[in-house]
Amino acid sequence: MSLRTVVIVGRPNVGKSTLFNRIIGERRAVVHETPGVTRDRIAERADWAGHPFLLLDTGGIVPFGETVSQFDRVVTDLAIDAAAEADVVVLVVDGQTGVSAWDEHIADILRKSGRPVVLAVNKAEKPAIELAASEFWKLGLGEPFALSALHGRGVGDLLDRVVAGFPTEAAETPCDCRVAIVGRPNVGKSSLLNLLVGRQEAIVSELPGTTRDAIHTDLRWHGHTLRLIDTAGLRRRSRVEEAIEVFAAVRTERVIEACDVAIFMVDAAAGAVAQDARIAGQIHDQGKGIVVAFNKWDLVEKDHKTHLTVWENFLREVPFLSYAQWITLSALTKQRSAQVLDKVWAVHEGRQIRVETGELNRFLERTVGEQPPRTHGGGQGKIYYGVQAESSPPVFVLSVNEPSFFARHYLRFINNRLREAYGFTGTRLYIRLKRH
Repeated sequence: MSLRTVVIVGRPNVGKSTLFNRIIGERRAVVHETPGVTRDRIAERADWAGHPFLLLDTGGIVPFGETVSQFDRVVTDLAIDAAAEADVVVLVVDGQTGVSAWDEHIADILRKSGRPVVLAVNKAEKPAIELAASEFWKLGLGEPFALSALHGRGVGDLLDRVVAGFPTEAAETPCDCRVAIVGRPNVGKSSLLNLLVGRQEAIVSELPGTTRDAIHTDLRWHGHTLRLIDTAGLRRRSRVEEAIEVFAAVRTERVIEACDVAIFMVDAAAGAVAQDARIAGQIHDQGKGIVVAFNKWDLVEKDHKTHLTVWENFLREVPFLSYAQWITLSALTKQRSAQVLDKVWAVHEGRQIRVETGELNRFLERTVGEQPPRTHGGGQGKIYYGVQAESSPPVFVLSVNEPSFFARHYLRFINNRLREAYGFTGTRLYIRLKRH
């Protein structure tokens, strides 16, 4: 049986994301006093009293004709669509301000949808507000649950009602590979996500910074489950002026840390810049698999050398990613977009490769015989034996006479020979030296 879905909806700035974070037990959604912070749907697995479910946070619903920002219509449509697909909808209202015309508008939409609705009267920190929560009976959605998402009071009673009738066990398809889509703002990350999953999961806009949260979408692909994660675009710290963007940047860095393979999107028409090198450095430093996707290929003037020239120019800015897989594509025209996941899976498999100890030591004997270490640091290095200690990413430990006798260029030589012999497509290799 698949996981039941619970969707949190409401007008802007009533505490939906605070309640989302309270239920899942961590700060996954960006929370800020500014209305409209949550723009996309955010999903996370949750559990209450042995009842697992998928919890979705949504952006604030704004009635037609009421404009606060240019994203209101799209955000509202996404939230209403999510509610229409839910097993249970949690409507969050503000107990401090009382029933508003917007609340009545949203309640009317939910009644017409026919979905089960649980009414959460948030910000009921004071007893007087808790008593006043009875005012929300007029919405026609049943019993109002007074609570404080900020302090956690009353959330348990709300969840008891939410999971009533849910199964105690749910079989969830395991994730085979976590794929983060990262890059600077406005390079087409959300467009690629929507294209890969075949529906609108993230808001797409020409304006930089539209995506602020990380959006998880599971995709079945050739018998495998890939978890696609779209992230907020990373900017230079000096240009992150709003506190919201600071939080989103930190969250994106955490997504890179948690993923297996990163699709690193670069604007092919603009070329790589210093900020691309910083993002690439995060992926490289954390040892993640990487596919560099040069998007907006339809805007590039081309000749027979353009593909290679773009890659070579990129490596001048990011020379340490010479091992990466790369592809040119257009998320707009769908050119070569179908090949992206082929590249991702090749990198994922490359990260799983293990070289048996006997085979590795025969390889080292051949490699050292071809080019022995030169004198460095006051002596000549000797390799006694090696083992592959880990995979994902691959880590090799070489037992040597003295680590300082090995120059960096010689370790790069061994690294390159390992790739030639065994693959390790699109992933960083670690070679660590241990004094024998």
